Amino acid sequence: MSNFCLPKEARLLKRAQFLTLSKQGIKVHTDSFLAIVLKEEAQNNRIGITVSKKVGNAVARNRIKRLIREYFRHNKETMSGPKDTNIIAKKGLTTLSNRQIIEKLDKLFAKIALV
Repeated sequence: MSNFCLPKEARLLKRAQFLTLSKQGIKVHTDSFLAIVLKEEAQNNRIGITVSKKVGNAVARNRIKRLIREYFRHNKETMSGPKDTNIIAKKGLTTLSNRQIIEKLDKLFAKIALV
């Protein structure tokens, strides 16, 4: 059952972690997402998700965050090496279907794998 959860060890939770990531990380752009990636000496991959009010209302933002978390949960073992990643959503995602968002996440994580 532990394979189906996203524990606290797999998430960025503190503001200081996000600030360190934004100062020292490498930016990876796609048309719908911005990812800031930093290689870490930690034991596992960690993710932080940022969806601002510019993207949409609360319902739309929460939908996007759920999709990103679920995608990461299913694909965290395929990422090479322990990395801290902050996924930042851009405007225009609320008009896309779930399948289209997942396809865009595939492209984003393919670029992240090259970092």
